[in-house]
Amino acid sequence: MGVTASEASLAIVRTRIRTAMSRSSANASIAREGLTRGMGRARANARRLSARERGATAVEATCERGYDRGTRRARAVVVRGFLSDWLAKNDDQGKKKGDGRGRGKEGKGKGESDREANGNARFAGETTENPFGDFSEGDLKPDFGFRRDLEALYDVPSLEEEPLGAGSYGVVRKVVSKKTGEAFALKTLKKAPWKQPPASMTAVTYYHGKLKNEVEVMKTIGSSLSVVYLYDAFEDKDAIHLLMELCSGGELLDRISMNDSEEYREQKAADLVKSVLRTAVQCHNRGIIYRDIKPDNFLFQTEDLDSPLKATDFGLAGLLPARGEVLTRRCGTPSYMAPEVIDRRYTSQADVWSVGVVAYQLLSGRLPFIDRVNARPNAKEVFRAILEDEVDLVSDPWPSVSEEAKDFVRKLLDRDPDARPTARAALLHPWLTQSTAVWKSKAAKGQDSALNGQVVARLQRFATQGLLKRSVLRLIARELLSDDAEAIESVSARNASVQELKELFAKLDTSGDNMVELSELEIGLREIGYDVTGKESKQLLGSLDTSGDGLIDVNEFLAALLDWEKFEKTQMYPQWVERAFQILDVDGSGQIDAEEVAQLIFEESAEENSSVRAAIVKACIREADVDGNGKIDKDEFATLLQADPMDDLDQYDSRIGSREI
Repeated sequence: MGVTASEASLAIVRTRIRTAMSRSSANASIAREGLTRGMGRARANARRLSARERGATAVEATCERGYDRGTRRARAVVVRGFLSDWLAKNDDQGKKKGDGRGRGKEGKGKGESDREANGNARFAGETTENPFGDFSEGDLKPDFGFRRDLEALYDVPSLEEEPLGAGSYGVVRKVVSKKTGEAFALKTLKKAPWKQPPASMTAVTYYHGKLKNEVEVMKTIGSSLSVVYLYDAFEDKDAIHLLMELCSGGELLDRISMNDSEEYREQKAADLVKSVLRTAVQCHNRGIIYRDIKPDNFLFQTEDLDSPLKATDFGLAGLLPARGEVLTRRCGTPSYMAPEVIDRRYTSQADVWSVGVVAYQLLSGRLPFIDRVNARPNAKEVFRAILEDEVDLVSDPWPSVSEEAKDFVRKLLDRDPDARPTARAALLHPWLTQSTAVWKSKAAKGQDSALNGQVVARLQRFATQGLLKRSVLRLIARELLSDDAEAIESVSARNASVQELKELFAKLDTSGDNMVELSELEIGLREIGYDVTGKESKQLLGSLDTSGDGLIDVNEFLAALLDWEKFEKTQMYPQWVERAFQILDVDGSGQIDAEEVAQLIFEESAEENSSVRAAIVKACIREADVDGNGKIDKDEFATLLQADPMDDLDQYDSRIGSREI
């Protein structure tokens, strides 16, 4: 039976419809597959972007510090613990790549080219009319209240000249006093280091807080001879400038050679680790965590073989949290970070871990935790090693290292911060105390019999206390010396004899005028067996001289050298505290106010600047004013004077002569 034309046409139409539907289905399938692939790529890109952002955050948090030491650092990247991929911007290889991070002669980074093309605008992509975006110049470059007469007092080289050191945010230069010709180190830190506008005002506030914090920390513990001394802080429109003690002896690792004999190298390492630990203890006792303990931040004062070691760079230091609380900001140099820092839950014990890493380096010549996978160390792999790898105390040179040294390292690198010793307890470890025994035996045979080799250590401890406390102790010492022999003997019964201390003062007072000036302090300390430089003598004198007259009298000397913790245990101690309070409470109100504090602090001072006087008095009251009412009552006064049993002399460098480092 034949097919009619209409039926044939209908069949053709149906076939075409089916074909179209099939094609449409195939296209839809392709579209769905393409959409799935596209979404997958988008998610992958998002993950990669997120990873980059997290990496950038980690880089900013952990690698914003660090000075460029040139090609020597690049060659020693693994040994010294600097992750070269994170620090490529300070590495010659990074500069040559032209990746926008190098800032050397090999080429300018993209951000710098953008700024030049844009009339030297402060940030890339910004116009000269509005160089700071949404931030005002006052936001990014605030007034810190520091002095502004730097160039009037010192010969300062330009920023174009070769510096002593350079980092991402600033440089260290050598400057010379126009008046005396003395050389100092000047650390210059930019107020606005950003190449792009900051993400938020919080980031700006955090950075400026770090700058202020570095100054405050150095002022708090800077009177110790274990720390590079901060003489003054200056600023101008663009930067702050920290005038510091010039240390010319090189970094910590520069003094240790794996070619030394095992015994000699271990002895040197023990002495150096002890110096590093002292700094940690001093910080912790004053409520500060260092957070950047590593060899780069410890410098030898001079090139002499027996040069003392000094801590520097407190830019990452912070206040310790209250008991039971933890810090969460991850910062520091990755290879020296404690496991709990990586996990963002840490306290002061993190510094102890870092000391353990330094000790491991000094004894073995290498880092305990490294990236064994990548040619260029990767932070993630270093963190994994810190969290998981065993500490190698078996391979060379560890078989020839003493058991005491290995035990010390093992204890400090315990991943459990609660099982790890405190910095103070670590100072008492047998590996460190056996090297101290040599010094103590020398002191016992020396001329300094009055305090068994503790004169300089006691002077430092006194110097690191607050001005109000030092001034009150000077007042009590004055009253002691003016009292009858029976009262003085009650103090001597549990202390070094007051008469012995007076005789020791007489040894220093070579001019016989009952005052010790700078030259007498330096010469006198050397004559009784101590190794203290002229600048350090000046540093000590400045803190001992509570009266501000440039001289040390016998009251100030006695206040510094008496063992006040033992004095507290005498029956007469409460009477002396009561007597001092009544002397200061002139109006008999039962509280010491700002005017009465000023009478004590400035009784012999020529300070005439009223704003300076007010600031000093306010700081003094804060030392003791627990309830915050601006006055000091009797209980607060007694608490102020209490000796801190944790502030023992082991944490201070004794500076006994003929050191053997």
